[in-house]
Amino acid sequence: MADVTEQPECQLRLETAPKNTNIVNTGHGELVPASNPARSRRSVRWPFVADNYPPLAWWQRLPPQAFGDTERLLLVSTIRGIAVLRGGDDLVAAMRGDATAAIDAALELMPVEEITTPVDITMTALMCIALEGNAAPALVLAQIIGLTDVGHQHTSDLAAAWLAFGERHSDEPDKFGEAGVILLSAFEQYLNKGDA
Repeated sequence: MADVTEQPECQLRLETAPKNTNIVNTGHGELVPASNPARSRRSVRWPFVADNYPPLAWWQRLPPQAFGDTERLLLVSTIRGIAVLRGGDDLVAAMRGDATAAIDAALELMPVEEITTPVDITMTALMCIALEGNAAPALVLAQIIGLTDVGHQHTSDLAAAWLAFGERHSDEPDKFGEAGVILLSAFEQYLNKGDA
């Protein structure tokens, strides 16, 4: 399995803002100026490893850096081994690798109030397509992770990692970065709502 227990923080957090902005996410739900000298660049230990969770739960726990060839093959074989009784045409197409259908199926879940098996299947199908280097599913994955209680305190870091991954694979990184700034603001509002 891929080892991501020691990753540079800049790979796990959205450390660079898109052009025309000076705001970054610290990975702790805080938006700070990019020039802030307090921003850390130390190595962090990612708290979750693939071996400790079933593949359908990886979308809730693992950043894109955690997926090597072994994990990707296991994800694909897991998705291919599932027979869908409900979920509609979008979910079936998503499980076959259709990015547009995967995005549609995932967005139909919003807001995710509870993590269920259908949610796990849909999000895993979306993640499989994102891991192929498709930026749009990575953006949607980041959005849903950032706006969902996935059961741990590293939600912002995980969402930021998927945003950064999507931006790296985007044909239009400036537009993607603008969308990322908007999402980071939404994540901040979501986290603050939970603290209130």
